[in-house]
Amino acid sequence: MDYSRWLNHEFSSGSETGNDYLQFQRQMRNDLKRMCRENNMELYSFNKNHYEFSAVLNSDNEYIYISISDVRFFRNEWYDHVLIRTMKHSMDWHGGQNHYVKWEDIAKTARKMIDRKRRLKSISNGERII
Repeated sequence: MDYSRWLNHEFSSGSETGNDYLQFQRQMRNDLKRMCRENNMELYSFNKNHYEFSAVLNSDNEYIYISISDVRFFRNEWYDHVLIRTMKHSMDWHGGQNHYVKWEDIAKTARKMIDRKRRLKSISNGERII
């Protein structure tokens, strides 16, 4: 996806969510779905907010939480500084340690976090990892 349209974009503001943000949110959701497919994950949930959103990614009951900051006040943080962390289950809003990645690296980072979590579980269960 070409992100240049939204980088440095000054989003509308007001009591109702602007059409520019709604279009941005739709495109980001579709992009997130694409990235998940390419990394053998699914977009489990997408939580729309006023000028920000969060999402939960899933791979075989291993969950990852992501969130972007309010696009009106933190220009380009939606691209440069996306919160990502592991979850114990699909409703674990406290989650693991916070990490921050670029938007385009979300799915690859999520995949690494899930794979690491699985390896650690296997080790703690006494399984041998080759």
